[in-house]
Amino acid sequence: MGMFSKELLELDRNTVQYMIDEMQEEIDRAKEEMIQKDEQLFQKENQLIQKNEQLEESNRLYRDALKRIEELEKKLS
Repeated sequence: MGMFSKELLELDRNTVQYMIDEMQEEIDRAKEEMIQKDEQLFQKENQLIQKNEQLEESNRLYRDALKRIEELEKKLS
């Protein structure tokens, strides 16, 4: 009976270690997925920043053009 109990104890230990290893692999996969999603978000944020900068530049050019038109209209009046 003692031998059987030792074998069962070893099997239980192996089962616990296997479950721990499986959970660690799952955690590692989740971490990797989070890292990838974080990188995607970072890239999207940079794209939005670039588009915002382009819009600001376009707005500045538009305002400058309107100002020049107003100045020309004043000169023509």
